[in-house]
Amino acid sequence: MTIALANRANAALLKRMLGQDFQVQDVLAEENDEAALNANLIIADTTLLQRYRERILHLRRQAAPMILPVLLVADSRTRVPAYSSAELGHSVDDILHIPTTQAELKARIANLLHLRVLSQEQEMTRQKLVAIVSALRTLNACDTILVRSRSEEEMLSSLCRTIVDEEDYNLAWVGFATDQAGKAMEVRASAGAAGPFLSEFTIGWGQNPKGSEMVGQSLHSGKARVVNDIAHEPSLASLKDHARAHGLASAITLPLIFESGSPGYLAITSPNPDHFGHEECQLLQRIGDNLVFGLNALRTLRESQHQSAEIHHLAFTDALTGLPNRHHLVHYLNGMLDAAKHTETSGAVLFIDLDRFKLINDALGHEVGDRVLIQVGQRLQDTVRNTDQVIRQRGDEFLVLMIDDPRQGGVTTREQIIINACTLADRIISSLAEPLVEGGFTHHIGASIGISLYPDHGRTATVLIENADKAMFEAKRQGSGCRRMFSEDLSANRQQRFTMESRLREALENKEFELHYQPIFELDSCRIVAAEALVRWPQANGDVLMPGTFIPVLEETGMIRPLGDWVLETAARQLKAWHAQGYMLAMTVNVSLNQFYPGCIAEKFVSLVKPHVDPRWIHLEVTENALMIDPEAIEILLEKLHRKGFQIAIDDFGTGYSSLSRLQHLSIQTLKIDRSFINELGRPSSKGAALVSIIQQMATSLNLHTIAEGIETDEQRRFLLEMAGANCWGQGFWFSRAILAHEFEALLKDQRQT
Repeated sequence: MTIALANRANAALLKRMLGQDFQVQDVLAEENDEAALNANLIIADTTLLQRYRERILHLRRQAAPMILPVLLVADSRTRVPAYSSAELGHSVDDILHIPTTQAELKARIANLLHLRVLSQEQEMTRQKLVAIVSALRTLNACDTILVRSRSEEEMLSSLCRTIVDEEDYNLAWVGFATDQAGKAMEVRASAGAAGPFLSEFTIGWGQNPKGSEMVGQSLHSGKARVVNDIAHEPSLASLKDHARAHGLASAITLPLIFESGSPGYLAITSPNPDHFGHEECQLLQRIGDNLVFGLNALRTLRESQHQSAEIHHLAFTDALTGLPNRHHLVHYLNGMLDAAKHTETSGAVLFIDLDRFKLINDALGHEVGDRVLIQVGQRLQDTVRNTDQVIRQRGDEFLVLMIDDPRQGGVTTREQIIINACTLADRIISSLAEPLVEGGFTHHIGASIGISLYPDHGRTATVLIENADKAMFEAKRQGSGCRRMFSEDLSANRQQRFTMESRLREALENKEFELHYQPIFELDSCRIVAAEALVRWPQANGDVLMPGTFIPVLEETGMIRPLGDWVLETAARQLKAWHAQGYMLAMTVNVSLNQFYPGCIAEKFVSLVKPHVDPRWIHLEVTENALMIDPEAIEILLEKLHRKGFQIAIDDFGTGYSSLSRLQHLSIQTLKIDRSFINELGRPSSKGAALVSIIQQMATSLNLHTIAEGIETDEQRRFLLEMAGANCWGQGFWFSRAILAHEFEALLKDQRQT
């Protein structure tokens, strides 16, 4: 314990009185503040107090906030100057009157030394509190960053910057493991004046990289690693010179351990040794723990956003083609239409339905059909403008959203919108009309397109799509490769169509249909040799609907198959009845292409006919165009049907697109010459006679029988008889319209009697 005195004479006296417990030095007279400040107590008499008062006050101020106590020794035998008492509490802390005892002296000195110790402890406590408050302030600032950050990069850089700004730290950085094998660590963020320190070596947590021991211990133990004197830490000997050069005296490493993913750490350095006390380390550990929580929250949010994006992609994207789907269009179009209430944006929806795609799917399988749809989607994208959107609706239906926005250089007049939409539709039809190769075959699919306009035809996506669908339906009725603009009349027609469909289903269930039979006769004898079964639909008001009014709906809905089966079986049953009466006639029955697909087999036709008559009495009529849809598959099926006994006839021959090379490979026995050629017979300058003659000669060369349809006059019959002779039969209103079975029997009876 060191005591500073005012002169050496007093020092000798005190040494004798205090003994060896105290070191007494006379340092007040010297100008060396460091030696004086190392003293624990100053003792002065009244004379010297007056002489060294300013120096004593200077030393006490230098020692602040710790107390440097001063004991004034005054001779009780003389009067104590008044100024000495006034100094009590300023330059003096206690006054000791002498003479006194050794015990009293030691007691007074002990009290003053205890006062100094208390002031030292108070200062240490204050410094700790300052550090804790500062750390708490840093913790609070860091927590704010963790809550508000929207990305890992923002969170880490802001955290490091806040740590060095709020505290007396010269470097803070965050690193993560990037290579599990090499134990390398990547510094993701840093801040502080000593930043260049990080670029001078590789940080790791294995055996070799510099700094590995400190980082490695922290990560392996999962606990903070504190080094309060880097210069004398053996494990950091390789970093000592670098640390000193950048002013790093102490450091703490806080592990960042996650449930999944690479570990990391938060490192903080201070320019002061012994900077990281216990309480401060605890608060910094909370920053590390909160950082782990914040990063986990951000990563969970990012994963949730990624999953949401995937869900959104799945919900709004067609899985097969990768195109946007109907949900996307409805969402996007409704948003656009809502915005358009305040702008001049206008546009159109094009509803595209592929023609003849179902035949590809049924004949070659869904895998080939799917690849065809992918090609169609690519063609559509190549055909539309960059601002347009291609959407797959479902099955073989696609949509195109065409937007003309004046902000994008478009126009808004109704006339120009119509021109743009029709031009786009024509480009699409032309593009899809080009041959498409898939599954080893060349396909000709084509398309029908309906168009609806905004705002004319609807202010919601659903209405616009529905109206474009209605227009497409009408375009399809006109034939492949057509487009149609929506109108209110179409909406009424579509309603009528739905009503017709509902009534047809009821008619099938209630067996409301009936067959009429048109006689087929020999041209020379006019003897009835066959009958063509034709379906009719009687109405409650007495009217009878012809096939042209309802067959298209049956074809579109697939109801043609059960009706076709009923027609074939009913005709066979009627033929059986006539055979039983001795009328050995043949029966021709029209067969829809839809009855051949999907998966049609010849045995099905046999099962409908054979219980009643031998299939050789049944002529199955197939249109010429139907033969060209899927020639290979049709050829195989017709061959099988003929082997079962059926006779095959091509209906409406001469109006389709079949080729002679195809005809010679098909199992057909009869050509039915279309009525359009028969109507031309006998007319001046008509080529009808030449065409009929060519067809008849071709049939004869191919060993085919012919039937002339639509004979309206005896002159036409005679012309055909002269041209074809017995190789041609005829039918038409000249002989008889299609009639009910009992009326047909009356004709047969009259024929028998003549």
